[in-house]
Amino acid sequence: MKAVMTELQKVSLDAYKGESADKQFSKQDLNAMVRGAITEAVGGEWNYYRFMDNKYKVFAVIAEMMPVAINASLGGKFDFIADFKDEAMGDETAFQVLDDSLYKVLTSARGTKNVERQTLVDKTFKVPTVAKSVKIYTELDLFMAGRTDWAAMVARVADSFANEIGIMIANALYESYTDVATNNKATGAFDASTLMDIIDHVKAATGAMSVNILGTSTALGRVADGFGYSNDAKDIANSLGYYGQFRGSAMISLPQAYLPKTDTFAVNRNYIIVVPADEKIVKVALEGQPLVEMSDAMLREDLQPEFLYQRRIGAAAIVVPDNKYGLYRFA
Repeated sequence: MKAVMTELQKVSLDAYKGESADKQFSKQDLNAMVRGAITEAVGGEWNYYRFMDNKYKVFAVIAEMMPVAINASLGGKFDFIADFKDEAMGDETAFQVLDDSLYKVLTSARGTKNVERQTLVDKTFKVPTVAKSVKIYTELDLFMAGRTDWAAMVARVADSFANEIGIMIANALYESYTDVATNNKATGAFDASTLMDIIDHVKAATGAMSVNILGTSTALGRVADGFGYSNDAKDIANSLGYYGQFRGSAMISLPQAYLPKTDTFAVNRNYIIVVPADEKIVKVALEGQPLVEMSDAMLREDLQPEFLYQRRIGAAAIVVPDNKYGLYRFA
């Protein structure tokens, strides 16, 4: 059963989106409501000493807001490829996976019904989680003056976690290469007939009528039909950086990101993935409430309080049952 959001979570979600669902409140109004919840947690009046006496109540408020903000930040970005599961700490982060491979249709002798039985395979796919953390700081004088924008802080942390989850999704796919069925993968310079072979194998194994081709815009830009393109198709390529279709299969760009504190791309730009349309081959598990903690600014010479946000997250690609998808690595 889906958990019912608390009033604070609803306000937090609206604050993240920038407006209330009924559009009665502005972003500033919603941020004020979030700050009001923080102020209430410290006893109705903000000051440093009240905060220190009630800081775990404040942390509980932030921890209550964080999951909905993270889910909002993820919304729409990875729905085409990933299923998400948000569980309490200690609950099993497992997904039920149905093998949708086509059954063999066997020939029976006339007047008999003796054929090989085939089972419906329904397997549990468990996703292990690891702790992912963000640590940020603020100036003590701003913090003591009550000028810390809590809603903005929560939103930035949520976006940071969403960015990390995107990296985990891409890596889960890339690293599953060795487990993909032999006919469903290839390595080398791009070749249109090789990609068609992978597409045909994925369709034959799953019964899918259509597939999507996923990759970064750079990777998709290496996919060329070989049949020639219309002016409309060229206009699409000029707009997106890649052709929107490959012989009837839609091409969808994966979001790119940087590795933390670098300008190095996190999502490998030298591979594409072939998946049945509407097939979500990555499973993402979020486990437990966020852990929120703050270091004492007085212990630092620069008087900057640090906030730690931590959440257990895991991402994995389905490799059992096999033949669900195809991978093409470019040399």
